[in-house]
Amino acid sequence: MQVLQNIVQGSREWLAIRAKHHTASEAPAMMGASRYQTRDQLLHQKHTGITQEIDGHTQALFDRGHATEAAARLLLEQEIGEELYPVTALDDAGRLLASFDGITLMGDTGFEHKLWSERLAGQVRAGDLEPHYYWQLEQQILVGGLEKVIFVTSDGTRENWAQMTYYPVAGRAEALLAGWAQFDAD
Repeated sequence: MQVLQNIVQGSREWLAIRAKHHTASEAPAMMGASRYQTRDQLLHQKHTGITQEIDGHTQALFDRGHATEAAARLLLEQEIGEELYPVTALDDAGRLLASFDGITLMGDTGFEHKLWSERLAGQVRAGDLEPHYYWQLEQQILVGGLEKVIFVTSDGTRENWAQMTYYPVAGRAEALLAGWAQFDAD
């Protein structure tokens, strides 16, 4: 893993580096599993460099997500007894990128946070995430060489909180790499 120093998530530098790499948050779209973007839309974006404008409502959701993520990170750190550091990194080949909501100092455990929704909380409680979520986690594990990712949906409080530990599933990393190879060819 190549940690990108002094790259702040959401900054211009971060956006520029994301445009040049295959990101974990784009993995679901590339695999045809995103609820927000089709594979064709992602192909067009990567080919042209043209991204969709962020409207005020979407920006407000992003801002709320970042605030709840920070609060959740503190709660999770208390629970696991370790600090979690937000990190942006490339895989050793310099091709795949992941922006971790947190990663332990030992680099074995990641943290991914999503805004609270009862629908997602149900998946978390069942330990069965849909592909829209797990492709991002698989890429994070691949980029970071992680053993696992603690996946949380919350509003930044324990009152609305569901968490699970996600471990890589056999065959998914290979499918993800094959998917990116086909995406490049397309």
